[in-house]
Order: sequence, then C-alpha cells, then structure tokens
Amino acid sequence: MKITVLLVAAAALFGASSTALADPPSGHPHGGPPGLDKKPHGMPPGQAKKMWRRGERLPSSYYAVSRYYIAEPARYRLRPPPPGYRWVLVEDDAYLVRRDNGLVAELVANAVAQLLR
Repeated sequence: MKITVLLVAAAALFGASSTALADPPSGHPHGGPPGLDKKPHGMPPGQAKKMWRRGERLPSSYYAVSRYYIAEPARYRLRPPPPGYRWVLVEDDAYLVRRDNGLVAELVANAVAQLLR
C-alpha cells in the first residue's frame, strides 16, 4: 500500500514538472500578454505608438538609454541640442528632451523621413 501511494505521488510530481516546462502557447513566444510581447520595453500597445507633445515627459526607458540618442542631429536635419538636452529617436519621431527628466521641449514628427528627402 505504501509503495502504491509513493508511486502515485512520484508520477504526479513528475507529470506536473513536465507541464511547467512545456512551451508557451503559440502566438506568445515569451509567454507574456499578446499586446506586450513585441513592443519596446514591454509597453502597452497604446503607449508604444504614443506621440508625446511639448511639456510631456518621455519614459526614462527612452531618454536614459543611449541606443535611442541621436548622435548626429544634422543627419536628420535637426539643430544641435542646447546644453542639458539631447535628441532622442522613438520610432520615426525625434524628441528634444531634457537629459535629467525627459521633459519634451520639441518634437519633429517623421524625422526618419527627413533622411530620404
């Protein structure tokens, strides 16, 4: 009787662990919510496509991460940033933001299109 109980418990334990290691459902490669899987920084879909306006603050995940900085503003036909500011590229839009808090001072919509002109 004890051996039967132990065998059933062991089977249940191994069965549960194989289920936990199963692949996530298709369409969700990382197992997250469907709208957040492919969005930058896992942001909600509406936030990922948001266009910030002057006086609003960019999320720190953009202005504090160097991969979003525009190193050569002239290439995008942008003026050099004043001291304490930097140009940040989010999708196709360029934002002139304060370095310390991400406050938007200027927006150039479709700045990437400027490269093609």
